[in-house]
Amino acid sequence: MKKLFSVLLATLLLTALCGIASAETGIGIEPGETMPDFTAALTDGTTVTLSELLKEKDLVVLNIFASFCKPCEHEFPDMDKVYQANKDRMELISVSGYEPDTMEVIAAYKESHGLSFPMGLTGEGLSFLTASSYPTTIMIDRNGMVGLVKVGAFLEEGEFEGKVNNFLSADYNGQALPFEKAVGLSQYILYILTFASVNALILVIGRWGMLRKAGKQGWLSLIPFVNVWKEYSLCWKGWLGLVADLSFVSYFVLAFVGVPEGIRYALVVLSVVLRIPESFKLAKAFGKGKGVAVLLAIPVIGELTRMVVGVSKAKYQLSDAA
Repeated sequence: MKKLFSVLLATLLLTALCGIASAETGIGIEPGETMPDFTAALTDGTTVTLSELLKEKDLVVLNIFASFCKPCEHEFPDMDKVYQANKDRMELISVSGYEPDTMEVIAAYKESHGLSFPMGLTGEGLSFLTASSYPTTIMIDRNGMVGLVKVGAFLEEGEFEGKVNNFLSADYNGQALPFEKAVGLSQYILYILTFASVNALILVIGRWGMLRKAGKQGWLSLIPFVNVWKEYSLCWKGWLGLVADLSFVSYFVLAFVGVPEGIRYALVVLSVVLRIPESFKLAKAFGKGKGVAVLLAIPVIGELTRMVVGVSKAKYQLSDAA
């Protein structure tokens, strides 16, 4: 059984990490590679070619966006400001990779948003790129090397300016910056759900083992609120566990109904106040010292510690825990 739990846990962790560990950009070009020469058509009827731009500029920024993209709209004002301050040494070109966008749509978008940098469409000239997430920004240094690839918007104030200054600095050493990928809402939710699932599995394994050691029914660890009631009952008062759990959950639930943060934080403090002494009592109930008690009280680490206690040879010592 322990081996099965270990294999299942390892599988879930690998699944959670597999989408994060990859360093590949997925857009057809990587940092450190030479950027293929390209020509892009602009809204004013002209075209721009990378090789020609690099004869005059120290940096070319290629931004791929879509007219419907709100993060793109958010980052454009800061980009335009940085472009205006450095256009003697850099060029910023923003092209739409969204097929329904036409040159007329982009021209109207440029005018309505008051943007000064050149805008157009990706077209055939940039067909070697496979960017499907908007925005995607590629910074090409004076040597034609891809210095930065970022999938996602520059959301923090001064973030875009800092990247530009890196390539325009007299101290620039020709080294590409690591690939960056901003986490979108869907990805963020996926990560949170994956983390919550793994965390819940670890906690269930730990509580199941502890309940079984105490002669209780392990499957009760699968039932929300009942599981924490039973855990606290092993060393303290079960109803205190309910108070602790409900207080913590209420912090998130009450956020949706506009309850002041002060009240919500007070509930979290109450949950922590009940969790700490329970951790020391629980450690004592299973013959463990203060070091384990401290670990039990720490979020995430506490769940892992519970699992270790649950699957280890630790024995339940009710008489010593009282």
